[in-house]
Amino acid sequence: MSQNIPGGPSRAEKLVSLTYALINTPYGYSKRELRKIVDDYQGLNDAAFDRKFDRDKKDLREMGIPVQTLGTGSGERYLVTPESYRLPEVSFTTTEAAVLGLAAQLWKDTDLESFASRANGRLSAGLENDSHAVRFTEYVPRLHAAGPAFGACLEAVWAQQVISFEYFDAQGRASERTVEAWGIGSRFGNWYLVGLDRDRQEMRMFRLTRILSAIRTGSGHHSRPAGFSMAQTLGNLDPDVLVDTAQVSVPLDTAWALRARAATIISGSTHDLLHLPFHDLMGMAADIAALGANARVLEPAALANAVRLMLQKALETQCTAIPEYKLSKRRNLGRPPSTEAVARNLDIIAYVASHGSPTVGQTAAHFGLTEKQLLAHLQTIMMCGVPNGLPDELIDVEWETGIVSINNAEALNAPIRLSLPEAATMLAGLASLRGLPDFEHADAVDSAHAKLQRAAVGFEGLESVLSIALRSTEENEVYATLARAIRQREVVELSYYSRSSDSVTTRLVEPIRLLEDSGRQYLRAFSLPNDEIRSFRVDRIQSATVPGDHFNFEPERHEDHNDIFFTPGPDDKLVVLGFAPRLATLIEEYAPAHWATAGGENIAEIRMTDTQALPGMVAYHGGDLRVIGPDPLRGEVESWLRAAVASLEVK
Repeated sequence: MSQNIPGGPSRAEKLVSLTYALINTPYGYSKRELRKIVDDYQGLNDAAFDRKFDRDKKDLREMGIPVQTLGTGSGERYLVTPESYRLPEVSFTTTEAAVLGLAAQLWKDTDLESFASRANGRLSAGLENDSHAVRFTEYVPRLHAAGPAFGACLEAVWAQQVISFEYFDAQGRASERTVEAWGIGSRFGNWYLVGLDRDRQEMRMFRLTRILSAIRTGSGHHSRPAGFSMAQTLGNLDPDVLVDTAQVSVPLDTAWALRARAATIISGSTHDLLHLPFHDLMGMAADIAALGANARVLEPAALANAVRLMLQKALETQCTAIPEYKLSKRRNLGRPPSTEAVARNLDIIAYVASHGSPTVGQTAAHFGLTEKQLLAHLQTIMMCGVPNGLPDELIDVEWETGIVSINNAEALNAPIRLSLPEAATMLAGLASLRGLPDFEHADAVDSAHAKLQRAAVGFEGLESVLSIALRSTEENEVYATLARAIRQREVVELSYYSRSSDSVTTRLVEPIRLLEDSGRQYLRAFSLPNDEIRSFRVDRIQSATVPGDHFNFEPERHEDHNDIFFTPGPDDKLVVLGFAPRLATLIEEYAPAHWATAGGENIAEIRMTDTQALPGMVAYHGGDLRVIGPDPLRGEVESWLRAAVASLEVK
């Protein structure tokens, strides 16, 4: 079968062909030979060729395909050995493959979800059709990676590199940091980088969401202590270590979220005085800023100043001119990197080889592609082979009969090894499942984890520098009550704080399951007063008691496959919000119907049942979130922020 593709070969095609050539030679190619046979290298001067070839080697290495060098100087030759290319043969049982699938499902960031999905497909090929019996029931966790800093920090940690970045600390100060990266991990819902701060000459911990700039990579280092454990380091992190105590004045019968955290409350005629212990100045400032004119910090001065700055930044952003934008149904994520297409093409070749002659439908389903997308990949593969080779040196692809066959690609028939992000997402995902209390498939998770460690060749010791602890491992009294009630089918009475109305009400619910997303826990439960399934943030549950009533699970009433925490309704209001880049992961929580990007700002149209909480949301994020439309709501938020800023100027 043959087909002409308009235009020149794509970068993905070139990298697949380069891989095919380098693995198909027992002696390797010299630079001179590569410059003759690879179109992309022809006509380049020495410096330009070296830059392009180094870039290609780096891309292949990041995909798990190391290009080896034989000889020295002018006698250097390059090749990819089969043993360094191929994924070690590790056989998973049906149940183990199923928990691998659960581990891959944990990741909700687009890039990391893609890495985990590709790794899972490679590891458990042929077993996915039998994995439906294993699924999350009582507890459903999700993992997010805290923005673009995660990938760069992970690479620096594994390669033991020095990195630099601008950092916004817990006291609200921005400064340049130079760090010898040791480890990366998540606890209490936050991602942290640990390393040696060169300026302070001591180990420091940095929250990834406070990194303000791109990560700049420097030289290597050897300062990580022998036996370093990121899990142990995070285990020593105490969220209850106090920095100070705030004195905050609030009107009567308001600020219920702060009242629940107060050590003491001194009652007054019109206002109450709350004494609030805290360990994170900027986190406390955000919570207070969200109340606007309904909260005033009396002490300490640093906290009062931080609240003032957050409100002023929020007002400044809210008043900034709106750029031209056009909403569309699909979020514009930009073109995926060529290495993603290369890895997918190589995975397709290995899958077809291992399954004989799968159908187009089976192959597309395995990779989560439409048939049209699969055919585009097959067309690319068909144009690959030895660069500038003869027709019989190209990979032969057939699919016209509905059966996929790929020939003349024997060197690529084995699955490729896991790359760093693929190994990291799968190992961290399984490690997270291992930490779930009373997880019903714990034995399968342990055995799959042991096999995955053998499969992740080249990344031995990765788990010592990468650690994730889910919130479920840090149970409190409310969580324990809810988990027990879910297992025993007990009705629960919730005392629940509503942010939109700033009030506490009583809710009677039949609990179904607990979810975790970005460190926040949610209860999915059938609300008896509302006669429908609703989500409740666990940190807003003031108390949970069990009256003693039980309920029977009824599929039509309690079956809940909803995977989002915000469920749009037909009567909801349409709101257009602008998110700064570092809040990109927050957008997903609101299930936006339409997206746009303008001037570096992510713009999303979402549905909201109640917009009363919007001014507080905007204030909480201190300049990283704003209301763009509709105009009346935009004006209301601006007026609310102006009143909040003005209230702080009253002596």
